[in-house]
Amino acid sequence: MTSKNAQYSFGDPEWDVISSHILAQVPPDAPFDLALIRTQISVDIIPILKAALPFQETGISVENHEVDVEGGKIIVRSYIPDGESPAHTFPLYTWFHGGGFMAGDLEADDIDLRILAHSEKISVISVDYRLAPEYKFPTQLEDVLCAVKWALDNAALLRIDVAKGLIVGGASAGGNLAAQVALQGRDDPVLSGKITGQVLQIPWLAVPAGYPEKYKEDLRSIDDLKDSPFLTAQILDKSAELAKLDPHSPKFSPLLAESLKGLPKAIILIAGRDPLRDEAIVYERLLKEAGVEVRAKVYAGCPHAFAWGNPGTAAAKEFRKDTVEGIRWMLGK
Repeated sequence: MTSKNAQYSFGDPEWDVISSHILAQVPPDAPFDLALIRTQISVDIIPILKAALPFQETGISVENHEVDVEGGKIIVRSYIPDGESPAHTFPLYTWFHGGGFMAGDLEADDIDLRILAHSEKISVISVDYRLAPEYKFPTQLEDVLCAVKWALDNAALLRIDVAKGLIVGGASAGGNLAAQVALQGRDDPVLSGKITGQVLQIPWLAVPAGYPEKYKEDLRSIDDLKDSPFLTAQILDKSAELAKLDPHSPKFSPLLAESLKGLPKAIILIAGRDPLRDEAIVYERLLKEAGVEVRAKVYAGCPHAFAWGNPGTAAAKEFRKDTVEGIRWMLGK
């Protein structure tokens, strides 16, 4: 059976052509190569982004911080706007990169976060959480939770006042982490009541073995779009295997959460030609049913990670604009 959301798989004039070219060059059955994927996400993508986006070098202070976590240390990068009095404080935006829990670092989102901190006058941290297979899940979740709490403990250093806003955000696997931090934070004695928004970009929210029976008919994109550009079912399967994800654990899949009530506002940005598409659409519905304020948008015809793979396209520009507008909505601007 085809997904009831199949109308979103095509329909973007630029991406329908780009996707055809990508699929012609990269066979869907190409062998899985973790080293290549890590290089593509952390190295190859940087000149593409730099060619399309302005580099915000002035007007912000950027610094790396070494943060203690269970069994080791991670790097958290801060972006703090300049130009205000030293006593002035900002809302906090915490960012978790994508990469299937097995790839990615601070660099692929560095340009976007510089722009965001400067244009929106918001303090930003980006978390370089530890990766699979060297570190199994939920290490990644534990690392980002630790980083958010570290930020609260270092409010003066980061010039933040979370009473002005605390938003968690991420893309792909990072979108999963953002959703989970919102969930875990709701019931956490340190974070409860503090998180005011969640930005879920092209989020990975479940694996097929753990799809709830009552939603399986709504979760067809994983099969319909298994050979899509940038992300295939094979890559997802291998990512889940390397991270040792438990498909039946609500700590991984927010679709399995006992309750979604009381969660902060959410924006969900969904790629229409993404095998993860239907998971995000179902999660949007579940959040709304739980009384959560949600703004969601599907970018028809766009594959997973389209805003990174070709940031000069109209859809990628719209994606970034929608992200900023969503953050402003969460901050009451």
